[in-house]
Amino acid sequence: MKNTALNVLTILAIIITVIFCFVFAIIFINPQSSINPLPPQELPEVLVLPTATATLRQLPTVDLPTIEVAFTSTQSVDLRPSSTPLPTFTSFVLPTSTITLTPTRTPTETPEASPTSELYQCQVLYYYPNGTTFPPGGDFDGKWTLRNSGKEQWSNEFDWVFVGGNKFQTGGDSIDLTRYINPGNEVDFIVDMAAPRQPGTYSAKWALRTNNNLYFCETEITLIVK
Repeated sequence: MKNTALNVLTILAIIITVIFCFVFAIIFINPQSSINPLPPQELPEVLVLPTATATLRQLPTVDLPTIEVAFTSTQSVDLRPSSTPLPTFTSFVLPTSTITLTPTRTPTETPEASPTSELYQCQVLYYYPNGTTFPPGGDFDGKWTLRNSGKEQWSNEFDWVFVGGNKFQTGGDSIDLTRYINPGNEVDFIVDMAAPRQPGTYSAKWALRTNNNLYFCETEITLIVK
């Protein structure tokens, strides 16, 4: 009988404990529940303070009177004379004496001109240099453009040769005509040349030479070395 009473009390204690835990859980989850004997006080609403806005005060517009002042002066102002700048000093440079070198011409053997008939005639259309100025030792190309104005064809045995004056060519003294030139046709000759080392005026003569050593179409080129 005693054990039965203890068992009943134990079961009641367990049931009360479970009920207490359930009620505590409800109050913990929702403190505002009606079963909470001590509900928390509601927090007051958060007050939002308005931001201060600076208002610029404008000054009143003031109309100022216009005052016209007229100045009359009978006293003349004497201006000081402007100062005259001193003359600048100009240095005087004595001219240096310039030694003018007289160029020495290289003597060359000039072949005797052979009489030519109307069979072998030419027209010089262009030649260079023609009074051109070069520095001492300057490189350039001598150029000629010739037209066969005769009645005979120029064969490939003809040569364009140096016949007298100063030697400007850096290679040989003759250039072979590599093709036949019929009457009315043209041919160009180009020779590598270099100006003399000494200042002065120089000239050279070139001409066409046939296979029979007849010379015609003689042309003189000139240059100035400075």
